[in-house]
Amino acid sequence: MTSDLLLEIKKVTKVFPGTVALDEINFELRKGEVHAIVGENGAGKSTLMKVLSGAYTKTSGQIFFQGREVEIDEVEMSQSLGINMIYQELENIPKLTVAENIFLGRLPKGKLPGFVNFPELYGETKKILDDFKIEINPRAKLTSITTAEQQFVEIIKAVTAKNAQIIIMDEPTSSLTKQETDKLFSIIEELKKKHISVIYISHRLDEIVDIADRVSVFRDGKNRGTLDRENFDRDKIVTLMIGHAIEETEKKKFQRRHVVFEVRNLSIRNRIEKFEMKLYEGEILGIAGLMGSGKDELVKCLFGLWPAISKEIYFEDEKITIKHPVDAVNLGIVYLPEERKLQSLFLSMSVKHNISPLWLFNRHKRFFIRGRVETEIVDTYIKRLAIKTPSALEAIVGLSGGNQQKAIFSRLLAVEPKLMILNDPTRGIDVGSKEEIHRIIRELASRGTSILFLSSEIPEINKLANRVVVLSKGETCGEFTDDEVTTKNIIVAATRA
Repeated sequence: MTSDLLLEIKKVTKVFPGTVALDEINFELRKGEVHAIVGENGAGKSTLMKVLSGAYTKTSGQIFFQGREVEIDEVEMSQSLGINMIYQELENIPKLTVAENIFLGRLPKGKLPGFVNFPELYGETKKILDDFKIEINPRAKLTSITTAEQQFVEIIKAVTAKNAQIIIMDEPTSSLTKQETDKLFSIIEELKKKHISVIYISHRLDEIVDIADRVSVFRDGKNRGTLDRENFDRDKIVTLMIGHAIEETEKKKFQRRHVVFEVRNLSIRNRIEKFEMKLYEGEILGIAGLMGSGKDELVKCLFGLWPAISKEIYFEDEKITIKHPVDAVNLGIVYLPEERKLQSLFLSMSVKHNISPLWLFNRHKRFFIRGRVETEIVDTYIKRLAIKTPSALEAIVGLSGGNQQKAIFSRLLAVEPKLMILNDPTRGIDVGSKEEIHRIIRELASRGTSILFLSSEIPEINKLANRVVVLSKGETCGEFTDDEVTTKNIIVAATRA
């Protein structure tokens, strides 16, 4: 081992019943480097990190830390080595203060037994936050600060833990804005100066190019290649991730004939002002805008999830009223929320029972469930969308993010919708699964389904949409059609206002 090598993993295998999650994987981490790991959902990234953090015990292989072989068989062992993991779903305590969360488990003791020295706690926290140039009140409850600030608190908590050597970040920017991401990157640069190593897991290749010193590409439980910064190549990384190159689909001019959905004079208090829109049969209409533009409230209002001051909606040439999601579903309009784990999935239930509920409610409409028919419907969509699962009875929590998202798509498709509202449908999934979702969306549109499409990634809107409406501060500030739909045009329109 070289002198700057902090961690070395040799031929580590992790086997679950019926699944080889890690297949003799190799990985190295140097002192003070940012080593990114990319790969499709199910490639083995999270499994390896859980082995390092002590949540899982490896089946076979060797782990060397600072040149010495170690057995990480529990979380306490991992933490004693200075390995700390920050999960995508934050594990903080909202009702406690920032300072209490950072020093949880090691609060400074007061003069009397069982009491906390709060002046020392808040003073030490202020020093640490100032050191990382983070402006957060140490006395603030976590419920009163933003998601990004909570993310920073988790990072500081991990960094200030005893003997911090390695920080593992799992999709740390999934809920951050560009400005917040830049702040995170400045914190990571400070960690590097302190010779703390970072393992950075992300699906966003542009971020990896900006922040990583090296990148390792995982696929099917193996490390398919590690690239140094000077050799970063997006196409090569994607090819290693999915096993083949992605073919670019040429965008064809869309023929607009029949208006399926029309919105007039839609206003939402403090959000949207007199919005108007037409959506044609088989069209993919992108709704773009920066945070605070009103786009999220707009689509929720159209589905009956957000109240409006005024609105006129016409669906298939008839004026309709949507006051509740049930009204929308009965008309053939479905909605896919941006937060699948919080707003879509029944995590404790099977794949089958995550796919079938909307069909049971909207189509089956029987007091007794016809189990055979339900199973046939579920199996049809598992095959159609190529959902990777051992069986329909498998708990959905065990599936990768991409396959969970395809299960939600199946739930919506089972009612044969005429209009789909998709709010960030590829958020937090890998490149391969993203291409699959894109293929499904294009196929639906080609069959006549009209689609309202939102995405946090403007290049994705550019790639899929036939037409784009850009919002800023609740008003339409730009509209682009066919070859006018470019990333540059969308960004210029959104930022100009």
